[in-house]
Amino acid sequence: MMPSVTTSEIRDKAGTARALSWFKVMAIVAGLAMFVLIAEMVLKYGFENDVLSWWSPVHGVIFMVFVFTVWNLGLKARWGFGKMVAIVIGACIPLVAFVIERKVAAEVEPQLAR
Repeated sequence: MMPSVTTSEIRDKAGTARALSWFKVMAIVAGLAMFVLIAEMVLKYGFENDVLSWWSPVHGVIFMVFVFTVWNLGLKARWGFGKMVAIVIGACIPLVAFVIERKVAAEVEPQLAR
């Protein structure tokens, strides 16, 4: 029988630190991109102005990179699939990506310091 593994047992600390750095950057970028997307939607549907119509696909690419960073960090930090999905879904709500970035950093950084 295999011993259970907790999230505090990070084996590759250097790789996890890099994954955390990328996650933090992408969480902030995705959060900011969400505000540009909201502005694009307000302009398009509220004022019939398509000046930012190019932003939707860019935001999609940014969000997919964010999803990859969640998956990468989740594998290295030994998270369950449900936690990774919850982080991605939470980041779909404006401002929540910034809160998630702080909470994840507060959780993973002490584990890296051990």
